[in-house]
Amino acid sequence: IALQIDAATAFGSGEHETTRGCIQALEFLKKSHQFKNGLDMGCGSGILAIALTKLWPEIRITAIDIDPESITVTKRHAEMNGAVKISAAAGDGYNTPLAAKNAPYDIVAANILANPLIEMAPALFKALKPGGFAVLSGLLKRQKADVVAAHEKQGLKLVHAEEIGDWQALVLQK
Repeated sequence: IALQIDAATAFGSGEHETTRGCIQALEFLKKSHQFKNGLDMGCGSGILAIALTKLWPEIRITAIDIDPESITVTKRHAEMNGAVKISAAAGDGYNTPLAAKNAPYDIVAANILANPLIEMAPALFKALKPGGFAVLSGLLKRQKADVVAAHEKQGLKLVHAEEIGDWQALVLQK
């Protein structure tokens, strides 16, 4: 997926294994699924939000990050890539008013760290439509079991995993 990114002030250049794993997981889903409403949680530079719009041109994307600078960068990158269906806001994860307003989602991408993924599992489950998918990364192989267990406890099921080096990207379904 060709993306134009200038990630000097926000996390996410597309070079890291976790980002590549997420994009590969999204490409896996593209083979058999269509999505209309997506969320990039912890959007950083907006790379996954933009990738979602490239894979599913009709999708509406919400991009959320705790860092206001990431939102500025995401909006700039969305414009650079012609991704006009991205709305972005800074806030406290799934509690961010924009995230709550645009829920439920049929696809959620979250490339953050293992502990926040675990802590946010109940909120992710609540924000995801029945049958919806979550693509999670930012975790090491040794953290996979804990992240999967936290999400399975909520009712999600692991359906696919991408492994790149020591890193994992997980695809779970509600």
